[in-house]
Amino acid sequence: MIKVKILNPQKDRNEPTFRPLFFIQDKLRDYSIDITDSDDFDYMFVGMSDFMNKKKSLKDSTEWGLENLNKVTEGGDYFLFEGSDSTSLMGGYEVFDKSKAIYLFKNQTLNSRKDYKVPYAHNKWFWGNGSDLDLSYNITPKKWERIKLTGWNVGWLVPSYRQMYAINTEKSIDLCAIFKESVPINRDHKSRNDKFYTSHRKGLWNKLQSFDDKYEMLTTRMPFEKYVRNLWYSKISFSPFGMGEICFRDFECMQFGTIMIKPNQDMVRTKPDIYEAGKTYIDVKYDWSDLEEKIDYVLDNFNELNQSMNEEIRRRFIDGYEPEKLCLHWYDIFSGIKNVGK
Repeated sequence: MIKVKILNPQKDRNEPTFRPLFFIQDKLRDYSIDITDSDDFDYMFVGMSDFMNKKKSLKDSTEWGLENLNKVTEGGDYFLFEGSDSTSLMGGYEVFDKSKAIYLFKNQTLNSRKDYKVPYAHNKWFWGNGSDLDLSYNITPKKWERIKLTGWNVGWLVPSYRQMYAINTEKSIDLCAIFKESVPINRDHKSRNDKFYTSHRKGLWNKLQSFDDKYEMLTTRMPFEKYVRNLWYSKISFSPFGMGEICFRDFECMQFGTIMIKPNQDMVRTKPDIYEAGKTYIDVKYDWSDLEEKIDYVLDNFNELNQSMNEEIRRRFIDGYEPEKLCLHWYDIFSGIKNVGK
């Protein structure tokens, strides 16, 4: 039995980071993995709240993270979990690269280590460049082998997503356009990130405003229960990128049977992966330049797509988000540790 201790599992961002492990804690024992709070353990899991501080500069955060790891790991074997909702390595890789961690885990990464060679604002490919913190990483093949997927993402955080509602064939709303347009001034490692978030989402909003007379569109924010009922009556909903690529809204669309339009996900590697353009969602360019043609495509072919796309994304979700598959993912992780660095 492999014994795993999670350091400070309820602390800040650590809680959602490790929540899926507690969902499958009992099943993991069938795979010889025991999550324990005892000091008798084989490996420690360290969440980002214990090795990253986004209120500090990137340099200071890295130094703080390394110092803290020396205190909390006491020379034992440990894994790092950077649980943010984007493929960016900013803040986590710097610590991982200089630490003695066996692995760095993320919920999603870019497909290839070479994809990280291009400098992007905050290391987020979808933000382009032009910030005061444009980052790239030249990751060696051996180091890349030690950057792993957790095996979960947002779809694992809310158990109720497994409750699927009947696909509505009598929908009266063309577009459900309810999303946060902007955020207040916000910084990661002393560098503003809000303007990139807002630019993308305002770009969508500006496009939609020009469609007022063309489509039946819902835009007013409302209580959640009313929102999901209206989502069920909507043919299309939008899921713009935010601070990351994968969003709770993706799974709400699936749950209530609404075709999702969002920027193309091909650059993103995650597990499970329910995203295939044209099959489980309709992809658009990040700048929304092809939005109108994609909306018209869905509406012109709605009867067919309403069934095929909603059924396919649900099938992939049900198949991919099985507890047994997540347990097997972690069994394979531990089985491969002996080969690390070889």
